[in-house]
Amino acid sequence: MGIYNALFTGASGLSSFGEAVRVIGDNIANVNSLGFKSQNIVFSDVLSQTLGVTRSNIANQVGNGVRIGAITRDGAQGSVQSTTNPTDMAINGNGLFALRDPASSQLSYTRAGAFILDKDSNLIDGQGNVVQGWATDPVTGIAVGNVRDITFANLAAQAQATTTVDPSLSLDSNAVPLATGTVFDPADPATYHYKAEVNIFDSLGKTHAVSIQMTKMGLDATGNAVWDWHATVDGGDVTGGTAGTPKEIGVGAGQTLPTASTVNVSGVVTAVGTQSLVFGANGELVTEASPSLTFLWTNATPSLVAMNYGNATTTDAQAVTGTGLDGTVQMAGSFATRQMVRDGFTSGFLDKLETDSSGTIFGVFTNGQRRSLYQVALAKFPNEDVLNHVGNNLLQETIASGTPVLEKPGNGGMGTIAPFGLEQSNVDLANEFVKLIVVQRGYEANSKTILTTDQMLQSLMQVKR
Repeated sequence: MGIYNALFTGASGLSSFGEAVRVIGDNIANVNSLGFKSQNIVFSDVLSQTLGVTRSNIANQVGNGVRIGAITRDGAQGSVQSTTNPTDMAINGNGLFALRDPASSQLSYTRAGAFILDKDSNLIDGQGNVVQGWATDPVTGIAVGNVRDITFANLAAQAQATTTVDPSLSLDSNAVPLATGTVFDPADPATYHYKAEVNIFDSLGKTHAVSIQMTKMGLDATGNAVWDWHATVDGGDVTGGTAGTPKEIGVGAGQTLPTASTVNVSGVVTAVGTQSLVFGANGELVTEASPSLTFLWTNATPSLVAMNYGNATTTDAQAVTGTGLDGTVQMAGSFATRQMVRDGFTSGFLDKLETDSSGTIFGVFTNGQRRSLYQVALAKFPNEDVLNHVGNNLLQETIASGTPVLEKPGNGGMGTIAPFGLEQSNVDLANEFVKLIVVQRGYEANSKTILTTDQMLQSLMQVKR
């Protein structure tokens, strides 16, 4: 009987609109949930009942109410809130962070990038799931291997011995050459003009103070100024030396000491020494005689160190010529060490983490070194709208969602990473309240349908009386 069907039609409206309130309430409740995407409810009619067919073959159909056709999610980007946590990340664009449950190895996915380090230095979310990514080559920064857990356990920057020292000195062109026949003695300042200092590292990361002594020998036949140089360390640092007494460093395992420039009785340099610098009329470095020195450390592997005084104009020790003004020069004025550059470093431990827009996580170590460690993986599904929501801002793969593709941030349509940021919920409260009013009125209207149908049934019962 049609009048009874009207009761069920109204009841379908009450049920559907009741579920709509539930969906809207869930949106409002998650207005502050990280990475939450609001849901929208779509209503559809129920299969109609055909009452009869007219002579024109037009079917007379009556609807049987309403039902929930679909509950969809709004994938719009939420706003990014800045934070001070270096492991917080937000995704600008497409993609989901991939997480692995260490107990079951179940993979989950999320937009909430509030990550922390656990006791084992694994990068995890609030539920202990480990963030997935690629290890990177520390030199090139390129991701290598397969996707794996991101962990920073047992990371250290091993010591690296110094191999190159680039002294940039300003030598006084007015310096008077020492008396002919003066022999260099590192313990006697009267046997050289100037001294510069630099700290270098051995293979164990220990620091050693190296002195560079400069001696003006005179002018050669063309009028160029010739300076000899020597390098010394404390004798206790190298084999064959005495602690507290400076020892000159030579070339090779035999420690061949430099041959001094030859000066004739007239004070003219007739032959340039094996460790010498020649400067032109404009103070530029013309010739650089600078063999690599061998430091025979007492408790570490010997070090071969190249002393690069700049790019000479004609003969350069590193075979790279230039203007002669980019390193050590000779100018009128007092002696000065403008710059002293050397490679190598002592050992260090992980101090802090940094992340860039490509999702590459860098480690900054206590010895000042900074190197790439991991690159975060982002996942993309053919149909993200049907992922299974398992709570705690986590999503899981379903048959309908398809197989995920893991890609690097910024590649293959993936979004980029906003470090020191968290994606907020995309719930629009004003819009939700408007929808709530509309649903409430729909619920009230359907209740009126049931009330009216009930009154009609009462009238029908009174006919029998």
